[in-house]
Amino acid sequence: MRVDRLPYEELPAPTRQALVQRFGAHCPRADPKTGNSAAFASLFFPPGGVKEFVKGLPLDHERIGELKAEAAVNPFLPTFAPRVLWRQEAGGWLLLGFEALTATPWAWFAHDSDHLEPVACALRQLSLLPAPDAVLLTPWERWGEYCAPSAEGFLTGDRLVHSDPAATNFMVEATGRVWMIDWAWAMRGPAWIDAALWGFRLVLDGKQTVEDAARWARTIPAFAQAPREGVRALAQAEARSWEDWREHGMTELEETITAAHAWAAHWR
Repeated sequence: MRVDRLPYEELPAPTRQALVQRFGAHCPRADPKTGNSAAFASLFFPPGGVKEFVKGLPLDHERIGELKAEAAVNPFLPTFAPRVLWRQEAGGWLLLGFEALTATPWAWFAHDSDHLEPVACALRQLSLLPAPDAVLLTPWERWGEYCAPSAEGFLTGDRLVHSDPAATNFMVEATGRVWMIDWAWAMRGPAWIDAALWGFRLVLDGKQTVEDAARWARTIPAFAQAPREGVRALAQAEARSWEDWREHGMTELEETITAAHAWAAHWR
């Protein structure tokens, strides 16, 4: 579910005041154009200070659990995840302050993009990391309803999984350094999950052929060794989940569903 963005001026007065106390009454700001998981998101550029990225949600919002989960897991994330600098509740909102990045707003996933290898490198590193105790969500909890019961074992593991390697969840510096953002759906699962989902995103976000996407996914050793039946179960479940979102009223999903089915068909 996409979250409607609220302008700074329309935040509750106590919430704005909390930001004023941190950054000053006339701190320059810039609102990002991407992202749909926060009701408020803005870059703050305090004069003489270090820029920060702030996002927040009302405490009674149906997606507040995701923001709290992102804050809880952040201290245990790899070095290519931006740090949470502070969290604060004010005016019925939860605000998180992150270290701000100087990078592209998203990664380019086209077949000839210079971003593909740095992103693949980050996913290789991620596939080796154990999930910390703070991460409780599992792939089965997210996709199990779209799978046959026999698939549960394929989606069980102990590695740290981001679970949404979309182009908009990577930022790339001019040096080629990659950052992976938005960890609200971090999970503990098999090491190959993110690479499998990345393949789908290469088809959708990068307009790659499924064959090219599969070649890139296989550059992550965990995926190259993944059980084909497990990859097929996950890919089919991801396609069914997008169909479910459409049935619940989400619009403009035709391209997403087509790409998801194309990726799933490759693993039959």
